[in-house]
Amino acid sequence: MGGAPHVPVLREESLGLLRPGPGMRIVDGTFGFGGHTRAMLEAGAEVLGLDLDGVAQEACRKLSEEMPGLTCTRISFRHAQTAVRDAGWDKADGMLLDLGVSSLQLDDPAKGFSYRADGPLDLRFDQDRGGTAAELIAQLDEADLADLIYEWGEERASRRIARAIVRARAEEPVATTGRLTEIVTGVLPRGVKSAPTLSRVFQALRIAVNEEMDALGEVLAQLPGLLRPGGRFVIISYHSLEDRMVKRFIDRERRDCLCPPEVPRCVCGHRAVLRPLTRKAVKPTAEEASVNARARSARLRAAEII
Repeated sequence: MGGAPHVPVLREESLGLLRPGPGMRIVDGTFGFGGHTRAMLEAGAEVLGLDLDGVAQEACRKLSEEMPGLTCTRISFRHAQTAVRDAGWDKADGMLLDLGVSSLQLDDPAKGFSYRADGPLDLRFDQDRGGTAAELIAQLDEADLADLIYEWGEERASRRIARAIVRARAEEPVATTGRLTEIVTGVLPRGVKSAPTLSRVFQALRIAVNEEMDALGEVLAQLPGLLRPGGRFVIISYHSLEDRMVKRFIDRERRDCLCPPEVPRCVCGHRAVLRPLTRKAVKPTAEEASVNARARSARLRAAEII
């Protein structure tokens, strides 16, 4: 989902690994603006486009009217197996996950994803269900709020920030992105750039509100059963937490045995279910990173089901 408007991140790399073509069925678990999906449809593949965002689903519907072979479902990729079954597919030939926040979300202040514009402190991918970031901030005690910011934002000043938020909410609810930005900026030492810290705080809240790491873990576990033998998956992540989870999953599921080295023979019974297609994370070219700021932190990993 990440990337400048209508410009899919790592487009050629993704297509080169998924190899879409006639007769193939591919799940785009993060439809966004549909840039990746359009390219796969143009290659002749059928695509099942999933997205929780209502605007993204409307974009998917419009593209399905323009190009045959596209089915749209407003659902989280954590329910990919259900979506595939409901679409009438047995299994898929490929899956693409372009994680993170799309341009359509970042550029809409009403969704509250960006600290650069004032708006409701929402941060939900699906604004029709679940609690908002403002509600989460109001409910957590100081220690839990600090732990959340540290764990999901990897922010070292998490305790200082949590303390400031709790003090501020005692006076009035922290209900807007502008108010949260003001609070976070206020605890930083003079001369320190606020953007990196704000990005980490907003990331932490977004991950928590949308249960992003749980969703990623669930869809990873589904992949061996979701894809046919020879089916491929491509996952593009934008922060180290996601990339680490994907890397560890691939490292684990490529092995025939998970027993510790001191065990003389295998007793775990684990068998490899995939073959890595990327030796290490694929990064955008310098040219792509220079023209698309949101692609700079992208990391792509891919594997094939065996």
